[in-house]
Amino acid sequence: MHTRLTIIFGLCCLFAGAATVGETDRFIPLIHDGGGWTTQITIVNLSDKPALVVTAFMTAKGAGETWPVALKATQGKVSRNNVESILSPGAMTVIETSGSPDQLTRGYADIVEFQDQPIGAFARLIKRDKGQIIQSFTVPILPANESKSVLPLDLSDPAADLELVFVSPTYSTTLAINFRKDTGEIAFSDYLTFDGGSQIFVKPLELWPQLKDFRGAMEWKVSFPNADRYEYRYLSSVSIWGSGGQAWAASPAMTLKADQLKVNPY
Repeated sequence: MHTRLTIIFGLCCLFAGAATVGETDRFIPLIHDGGGWTTQITIVNLSDKPALVVTAFMTAKGAGETWPVALKATQGKVSRNNVESILSPGAMTVIETSGSPDQLTRGYADIVEFQDQPIGAFARLIKRDKGQIIQSFTVPILPANESKSVLPLDLSDPAADLELVFVSPTYSTTLAINFRKDTGEIAFSDYLTFDGGSQIFVKPLELWPQLKDFRGAMEWKVSFPNADRYEYRYLSSVSIWGSGGQAWAASPAMTLKADQLKVNPY
């Protein structure tokens, strides 16, 4: 019994930085598969009751397209592009893509726990060459009590060649974005819309050349002007990716609950 409690305590410590999956943080914004890349998602049940967890792998088109990604899991039933796992208290599952495509394919993952149990999760993106790991980084899930939608951003290194990755299953999502200097002043503002897709890849210096040498923070306000009245509404996460092949940073950030109306009042 002591050994089992020690293991569960250790898992809780491991996932402390990854926090728990909830209404504001249940997406992993960037999944890589193929071209030498695989992605592992580790999920653990942190509650004292069994948990039913479904992890679905989605393309940039979201629910409108099934991603034919090959998956395997240490626990759970694999079906098409998802894995359904029933996890006992303290149990965990590791889900991994096969990496079988010759060319890199990218998407995101949606993690749903159906009984409102606390669950820890993170993803590890791995690139191998001849069986050896040559690149690896971890994408955590941020705490649900995040107080502000803001992400540090450094565009001053010309070698960085960064991409911003935005994910929202609400197809009509609009983002009002401010770029603030490290002094707090707004350097530039703009809008982004999803227009029927679920994932947007943006190279900031190509879309916004005026941000050359920018160093500060990106903050956003989310709105859903044309959402269906029964549609769930959220921007799930944002990540930064070094598109030149080198991972400079990967950091999800979630829509605040105040911006995340799940039921249309009208």
